[in-house]
Amino acid sequence: MSDHTREPASPSGDGPVGREDLWATLREAMVSAPEGGRALWLWGEAGIGKTTLLDSAAAFAAERGMRVLRATGTEAESRIAFAGLYQLIEPLMPFVRLLPALQREALLKVAGSTDGAPPGPLVLSSSVLGLLASAAEERPLLLVVDDVHWIDPSSVGVLSFVLRRARQSSLVVLCAARTGHAHSMADGAHELRLGPLTETDAFRVLRARCPELSPRTRRRVVEDAAGHPLALVELATLYGADGAPQPSSVPLSERLDHVFGDRVRLLTAAAHRILLVVALAGSAARSRAVVLEAARHCGAEITARDWDTVLSSGLVREDSALGALMFRHPLIRQALIDNTAPADVRLAHGAIARVLPVDDHHRVIHLAESVTGPDDAIASALDEAARRTMRRGGDPEAATMLARAAELGTDPAERDRRRTEAAAAASRGGLMDLAAELIDSVDRDGLDAFHEVLYIHTLSYVRQNLSGDFRTPLALYPRALDVLGTLPDEPWSEKLREGLLFQVAFLAPYAGAPELWRCAAAELDRASELTRLCADLWRDPARTALHGADRLARTIAQLPSGAEDEAAWHLLWSTVAVESFGAFEELWARVSERAPFITSAFMDMCRISDGVVRGRWDQCLALAERGRASSEAHGVLLNALSFRTLAVWVHGGRCDEDALAAVEHSLGPWADGRAPRFVRHQITGARAWSALGRGDFESAYALAGSITPAGTFPQDAVQFQRTFLTLVEAAVHTGRRDEAVLHVQAGRAAGIDTISPYHAFVLAAAEALVAEEPRFAEACAAAYAVPGSERWPFELARVRLAHGAWLRRRRDHQGATEQLLAAQTLFTRLGTVPWAHRVAEELRAAGHATASRLPGAPGVDALTAHQRRIAELAAQGWTNKDIGSALHVSPRTVGGHLYRIYPKLGVRSRAGLDDALRRPH
Repeated sequence: MSDHTREPASPSGDGPVGREDLWATLREAMVSAPEGGRALWLWGEAGIGKTTLLDSAAAFAAERGMRVLRATGTEAESRIAFAGLYQLIEPLMPFVRLLPALQREALLKVAGSTDGAPPGPLVLSSSVLGLLASAAEERPLLLVVDDVHWIDPSSVGVLSFVLRRARQSSLVVLCAARTGHAHSMADGAHELRLGPLTETDAFRVLRARCPELSPRTRRRVVEDAAGHPLALVELATLYGADGAPQPSSVPLSERLDHVFGDRVRLLTAAAHRILLVVALAGSAARSRAVVLEAARHCGAEITARDWDTVLSSGLVREDSALGALMFRHPLIRQALIDNTAPADVRLAHGAIARVLPVDDHHRVIHLAESVTGPDDAIASALDEAARRTMRRGGDPEAATMLARAAELGTDPAERDRRRTEAAAAASRGGLMDLAAELIDSVDRDGLDAFHEVLYIHTLSYVRQNLSGDFRTPLALYPRALDVLGTLPDEPWSEKLREGLLFQVAFLAPYAGAPELWRCAAAELDRASELTRLCADLWRDPARTALHGADRLARTIAQLPSGAEDEAAWHLLWSTVAVESFGAFEELWARVSERAPFITSAFMDMCRISDGVVRGRWDQCLALAERGRASSEAHGVLLNALSFRTLAVWVHGGRCDEDALAAVEHSLGPWADGRAPRFVRHQITGARAWSALGRGDFESAYALAGSITPAGTFPQDAVQFQRTFLTLVEAAVHTGRRDEAVLHVQAGRAAGIDTISPYHAFVLAAAEALVAEEPRFAEACAAAYAVPGSERWPFELARVRLAHGAWLRRRRDHQGATEQLLAAQTLFTRLGTVPWAHRVAEELRAAGHATASRLPGAPGVDALTAHQRRIAELAAQGWTNKDIGSALHVSPRTVGGHLYRIYPKLGVRSRAGLDDALRRPH
């Protein structure tokens, strides 16, 4: 039977029919590989032609003398740690000897050639990159990874690292995955999307591949296939065979299933057994001998004729280089399994296990799939395999092994132990839904001390991340800390202690639970320096975080090479405490390139927090929206809610009460005052900023004072620095100068200026606002002189506004204008129209000629056509929701455009839009 499932590769031509533009991009990347690599990503539904493009690229690269390395994800190997990675690098193992000892050892451990502690993610990723770079020095490399959605998670982590560094060497990485499978590896790659073929191209394909079709049948096939390349040739075969095509009302996917199912059902029993082995065995079935031996264990003797039947079926092709059968399309593999009785599938799994070596890591997985009832021997083998996998760094795959071992074992205590360890591994590997399912099935009463602590730690982590639930960890952590104290000082218990104490350092300040600090006191004395530092920065900042930024900088400088991965959570949370994230950009660049989703999301939260004080407000909103959408896609509710609330500071700085209200109404389980205390303080602080900017000084004072009453710094006010200046400024404006002075004196006495440079500037700015008349200018100058003062534009602009107003009252109009224009520039850059208007009023009072719109506001000409349409509709009174419906965008997107429109038009709110649009420009 002819091969109708894939177009032949076109090594030298223009690529597959209808894909000329995409092919040009791929071709250019390979041609320019000697000057620098690239990473490209193909998206498309099953059968749309991704693999055809990959084959053409591989043929073209080989023709040009490039070394081509290929890996294809399969469901059979998606649970084998580093299976996808090893497919790629196996041909390069001779180059391992050229690597430094540390990298050489890491690769050998992953390959299973040596024992020992697993290499860290950074070491392993760097080792793989070094191996590829060494090979690329000899000749450029093309890495082709197909069906990435089936590549095991551990391999994905390493390949993501490689993909982001492709440009550093003569390395082209070409990946393909099905549309609808969100994938972190695509970040940083040039994305290409394969859509349906045009009608013209569809006819070109059919004329070339199936010239025997009548014009009428050809037209029907083109109409029914709707531009789907695989459907074109498969439906042509089906329609041409019986002349009676199925009704077009049958979904295309069902018709393709019918095509492949019919072909499978036409196979002889022996041919079916052979192909079933190939479908289930993955790369373990790399040789004809292995396939035939396993097939024989499934039933009768296999003959040479049966092998010829398989090869002529049109379902597979034989790869002579690998000595293996390869399915023409992944849908064939699935059709084969779907058309096999479950008992026969289990029989095939057992047969594969019988012919694999005892130490082959595939063997135990096939054993587990070969049984339906309990089997303690297989459960124990799976348990041991999972531990080996964890030692190689494969937590996600180990989790699925332990979960299956729990199902097969008969001892209830062992079942709960395995499920607990599986849930912990799943949470570490980012499989949060699996972790939740497993941990909820554990009977805690049957666990020993170590596993009880692990259970509480994992359950709490899963609940807070997936549902924003802090009640569970707050209720259980005191017990976990008590039990933790009974465990011996061994490496396995120390690692658990560090993880548990980090969660305390997060939970206690975030949820407002100071009692956790008391429960953890004894364990903190036994903890690492980094954990103790993180605790000090959050426990009671005004008293325990003194010199915090300096301590953190010294700790980071002393980190061993590559240790930042293990320390990432502690370091990130610590930088938020002392507003120092931006001081370590190089460190975060290294960590972010290899961080899993949850860590990278946390890093983006830190970027937003840092961006708030550094005045990168538009970037904060963009990051918050991107993070919210990504977190919701991954089902991590805590992150989604956190991204929503982090943006409130920008809304507060811009005095956008509508946006603040929208955030509060979108908090789901945290709405109506049920949010953790940290979040409630964020919202309250943002509202204080908004009230201050709008001139509602009484509300600003009350809101800021509810977090830190004048002269006090409560233990739970862990971000008191955000509202310190607001309280002082509002107190001065409301005639409460004594309270303002009291707060400043308390800050100075506590030494908060030693916590971080930002704290030092905030204190200096507050001292300027309360300075007596003779010292006012001197105090302002002292604030400007604080190192790095320009890094905090919102606070700096407020000092300059106060200074300019003071100079204006003293009739120093030139000095006042200088300070006020500087403030105006900063406020306009921040996009905070109310503050900019306050400056404009002072400028007018100082006799400065101001334009009819705010200085720096470019006017209507600066709007895009889309922005102008939004502004016109908003001026007519349309709501964001109405505008979004009319323009086919979300209300949130409309709001984002309005934030950018207001400063351009120099208006404060919607009320000013109509006049601004009518204004001559």
